[in-house]
Amino acid sequence: MASKPAPGKKSASKSKSVAKAKSVAKALSVAKAESQASALAVGARLRIVRELAGMSQRELAKRAGVTNATISLIEQESHAPSLASLHRILNAIPISMADFFALPSSQKNVLFYDKDDLVSVTRGAAELSVLGSERRDKKLQMFFERYAPGAGTGEELIRHDGETAAVIVQGTVELEVDGKVRRIESGGGFQLLGKHPYRLKNVGRTTAIVVCACTPPMI
Repeated sequence: MASKPAPGKKSASKSKSVAKAKSVAKALSVAKAESQASALAVGARLRIVRELAGMSQRELAKRAGVTNATISLIEQESHAPSLASLHRILNAIPISMADFFALPSSQKNVLFYDKDDLVSVTRGAAELSVLGSERRDKKLQMFFERYAPGAGTGEELIRHDGETAAVIVQGTVELEVDGKVRRIESGGGFQLLGKHPYRLKNVGRTTAIVVCACTPPMI
């Protein structure tokens, strides 16, 4: 039978985790002050948290089950990972999606955003932006999503243990959930109560725009 860690060791481990989270937040704040665009880019953020964790690209790739080239391309902003793939990579560090996208914290209860203020989660053919990343105590998460024709959330299913609802503002998408596929036109939408892995794909000829909300927050 494996022995349980001593209370002192457990406390020390927890203290290191807290210190690491603070270091990550501080580093991201510095990066944001130095370069707004760089700080909001997934590649720049990944490089910062990977180096803070003392991991090489090769080590992170091995832990996440991806190729070394994948990590390198993401950090160079040459590859935009899907939300599911990014979640798997961050779990290998480990760091939560919330910490990864955290901006300097805010205590404001009324938040306003211009178009360029939204934090980019993924870029490229599938562009996902998010509101409210600076409030860690929020109960609701809002996404603004744009998918080029043929693009979608990726091959991996999105797994969220909570509720998800979305409205298709423009275009036509296909929703795959519970082994079934449903086409949804502009003006329609869907709501998932409970853990139902899913993925979206733009099956139209024009850019699809989706506004999505989930609770508890994913980021």
